[in-house]
Amino acid sequence: MRVSLSIVGLIVVFGVGPAVGAPKPKPDSPKLAAAVNLENKRPVSLLNFEIVMPARDKIPEVVVGKLDKPLGAGSAASFPLTGGAGCVFEARWAFEDIKDSGEVDLCNDAHIVLVD
Repeated sequence: MRVSLSIVGLIVVFGVGPAVGAPKPKPDSPKLAAAVNLENKRPVSLLNFEIVMPARDKIPEVVVGKLDKPLGAGSAASFPLTGGAGCVFEARWAFEDIKDSGEVDLCNDAHIVLVD
């Protein structure tokens, strides 16, 4: 294992890589996921869950996705996102025992796990 790490260190030190002046690969731009995968790992049911695009300038907030029915403890569900733009949204949820909200980034991977 140490030999591999030493070789990697030498490659980095000596700068083996693309030729000088070669175009750098363009990183993929973030893309809003098509759907949210939601897991309820709490011991109580999730009564409702929604994803909201916050109000900006003169545009009112828009609900871009929501859970259609309650989600029992230990269950999972998926729902589509429609009409959203950008990556950062507000998630709002209500369990049997508490309501809360938080900011979520839904670009590339929209897997949300709710835990205690």
